[in-house]
Amino acid sequence: MKSWQESFAGIVPQIFLDKMSVERRAKAFEKGFSPFYKMYVAEVPERGIVGFADVGEPRENIDAYEGELYAIYLLSEFKRKGVGERLFNLGVEFFVGSGKSSMYLLALEVSPYKLFYKKMGGQIVGRKRIEIEGVMYDELVYGWESLR
Repeated sequence: MKSWQESFAGIVPQIFLDKMSVERRAKAFEKGFSPFYKMYVAEVPERGIVGFADVGEPRENIDAYEGELYAIYLLSEFKRKGVGERLFNLGVEFFVGSGKSSMYLLALEVSPYKLFYKKMGGQIVGRKRIEIEGVMYDELVYGWESLR
């Protein structure tokens, strides 16, 4: 939660960030995921968990992409140290190992991390509109058509 809250402070409504909690997220995890789901966690000795990435079944039908990178977040002090790239690559390895060859990611257009997605080979292939706490945002669809 903290990595998402740090990443989007001042970008999305604070009330949305304030509503996030480990307890609420744990309840979502208890409901379970599809069999085609994987979460990778970055952990540092004496610091604990510093980031995560999770991937799985596409939640939306976007140009027949076979997988979705749901999220990739790091605590601020661990950004630009290769941790995000390693998490990203683990997700790609999971897809390729599962016989999938493409994936997409949904990202707020106001996200400061668009350069990371581009660096990792993502191309903007679409856009959508979403609402967060009564505020409308443009969301970009980044696609990776060939993961191999």
